[in-house]
Amino acid sequence: MKKTDRTKILKKIIRWIIQILLLGAIGFFLVRTVVRNWHEVADFPWHFNPWLLIASFALLAGTLLFMIVLWRWLLIRLGARISLGSAFRIFSLSSLGRYLPGKVWQVVGMVYLGRREGVRAEAGVWAAVLAQILAVLSGILVTFAAFLLEQERMLLPLLERTGIGSISLWWLLLPVAVILGLLHPRIIERITNWILRLLKREPIRFELSYPGLLGFFLLYMLSWLLYGTAFFLFLASVHPLPLADWMVVTGGFAGAYIVGLLAVFVPGGLGVREGLLALFLSSLVGSGVAVALSFGQRLWFTAAELTFVLISVIFMRRRNGSKKVSQTDKAGS
Repeated sequence: MKKTDRTKILKKIIRWIIQILLLGAIGFFLVRTVVRNWHEVADFPWHFNPWLLIASFALLAGTLLFMIVLWRWLLIRLGARISLGSAFRIFSLSSLGRYLPGKVWQVVGMVYLGRREGVRAEAGVWAAVLAQILAVLSGILVTFAAFLLEQERMLLPLLERTGIGSISLWWLLLPVAVILGLLHPRIIERITNWILRLLKREPIRFELSYPGLLGFFLLYMLSWLLYGTAFFLFLASVHPLPLADWMVVTGGFAGAYIVGLLAVFVPGGLGVREGLLALFLSSLVGSGVAVALSFGQRLWFTAAELTFVLISVIFMRRRNGSKKVSQTDKAGS
């Protein structure tokens, strides 16, 4: 074995060890919070409503389907032609890549599965990247809006944990405004094609105007509001919540999800999303219950993703079976 190969293997082992230790540490502190505040969990007025749970799961599934439709529209604008069924299978199966170490496997899965459906690799890569950019930026704005409207219940607890006395949200919005300016289609097209030339790939033509791109941005913002509403129904299915808490729940979910998405050191944002979400929910239900609900959120969300994966696998098997039958019929004739 070459020295470079041994070095690569050693680096991979070290990364795995670091990720396992981080996940273990995050999990330990979250579980410790539940144990220390177990009296809150035990004495909490739980009230299970199965209809609200079903409604939350249905809305969550509908929002995931909406995200698939948005990604397919981006692909079409980049010159790809793909059916909704194929987009459903690619998006659902590639979503499992988020739970692998690193943050590139979902995009890799989208490109690989997309090529099998006739989608150019360049279009697949930049549709996935652009979708992530739009999702992150729109989620940040939703979170900032929640901070502005719910400073005492969301922003102050976060500042206390980070040791920051005070901060002006208007300064935090400045980098977002800069990024929105960089999202102009012509700027993205030039940067994209410059990178593609370095990679000796064919250039891409963005058939998307700036108003059209902002339209996509607003649609992704709508998806966060739908996610937040679904999560609000999920929480209400175990404990009634006033409608006034909807902004805290929605902004907290968006912020926690994005931080987990950007946390490159843990797969799928495991533990990171739960910890931050528990911090935001603690003002509503207490620390121990908030952590328990954040764990429940992970199971709820993963169940919806796995449902989509299961549907995709079933339809793939049926399609492959139909192809084999048709090939057998042709050979027999």
